[in-house]
Amino acid sequence: MWKKTAAALCLVLVFAAGCGNSAGQSTQTQSASQEKTETAMTQQAPAQAGSTEQKAAVKPAETGSTQAAAAAETANTGMTSAAAETASAGQTAAAGSTGNRAAEYAEESRGLIVIDPGHQQYANTEQEPVGPGASETKIKVSGGTSGIASGIPEYQLTLDIGLQLRDELEKRGYTVILVRETNEVNISNSERAAVANEADADAFIRIHANGSDNHGATGAMTICQTPGNIYNGDLYADSRALSDCILNAYTAATGIDYEYVWETDTMSGINWCDVPVTIVEMGYMTNSEEDMQMQDPQFQKKMTDGIADGIDAFMADRTPKEH
Repeated sequence: MWKKTAAALCLVLVFAAGCGNSAGQSTQTQSASQEKTETAMTQQAPAQAGSTEQKAAVKPAETGSTQAAAAAETANTGMTSAAAETASAGQTAAAGSTGNRAAEYAEESRGLIVIDPGHQQYANTEQEPVGPGASETKIKVSGGTSGIASGIPEYQLTLDIGLQLRDELEKRGYTVILVRETNEVNISNSERAAVANEADADAFIRIHANGSDNHGATGAMTICQTPGNIYNGDLYADSRALSDCILNAYTAATGIDYEYVWETDTMSGINWCDVPVTIVEMGYMTNSEEDMQMQDPQFQKKMTDGIADGIDAFMADRTPKEH
């Protein structure tokens, strides 16, 4: 049944390479109201900022874990080989340590997917270039937002969904690499992209949740680069198709409001990518109802199924890379 559902999601094509936008959103520059929303996203209050790298450009003191973070921390499930060395001097061996998992890639695999559960327990406010060879820099990784009602930090929600998504994709026949399996890591945004690059992933899925000063804001969005991105604009068509497929399938599975695909070149975690990439903003943790909804185990199953359905749709007309 999911194969039929995934195929149906891509009947209306916006781009030759990918799934159409079922909500009829334009691929051009967003409207003035959307631009206002995007601006608000980049100017969060300290407790709400940092859902994506763009929203993370805040003072070091504002990007640490929230007061609720310590209480919400769950038992760690062990670090992946990609993140195992990050406890040292703020560096990681992520880019060079995916070989073992990638070597397990089965010939019959439907594709190799890298999942990055966004953020980590503690922010790293050191700077790194926004893209290869760039003179402009941004902080390496922020601590993220937190649930206004649940008190759960974003980094915990993204890990919960990342682990469940890995299991679901493996059931469906994909080979999966998880950038992190614990919150106690120190992996910069460029290093997260390096994991996907080193693995030569068919798709890189970056899991995040949103935040806003407007506590009435709801909905899901995906994010990719623009066609003119100076670092990887050649990946735009595939990244946009991936973003469309996942957003369409995710909102259909969950009933969460469809916002739009945001095309921007401000995300260092996208700019460093050599493979198709999208950021999935699953919903607003600063909206009480949406926050609590995303903490419900049954609803989380819908969330992971929706993202997986979108990946199915993206891969439906693509031949997995040889690994």
